Amino acid sequence: MVWVQDNLVLIIALAIVAWVLYARVVRPKMLGIKKMTAEEYAGFDQAHTLVDVRSRGEWNNGHPANAIHIALSEFEQSLHRIPKNKPLILICASGMRSSMAATIAAKAGYQDVYNFVGGFASWCAAQLPRK
Repeated sequence: MVWVQDNLVLIIALAIVAWVLYARVVRPKMLGIKKMTAEEYAGFDQAHTLVDVRSRGEWNNGHPANAIHIALSEFEQSLHRIPKNKPLILICASGMRSSMAATIAAKAGYQDVYNFVGGFASWCAAQLPRK
């Protein structure tokens, strides 16, 4: 018990790291969520739905040309807007919010879910079409 008291900060830090690893790596893999790079997207010729889950302000400052906008805060309530019969690709600024949206979609029964790696900066760097 003394060791626990002496190392409480360390224990809390390890618990946080473990939770982040689980949420960002383990859980998405368990749900079948795949990652997609900008290069893979450029060669992806299958009909799909691309959803940008960033805020309205971020969206207004530029977004993928063929994306629809559903902010993460509205994502779960707006799933009815997204067809289940084609792949779903989610993008945000860095990959964190799109990972959360991908988890929500996979738990709701979407089968072919992708998290866009590197977010909108990666999209722009690859010179993919944007508005």
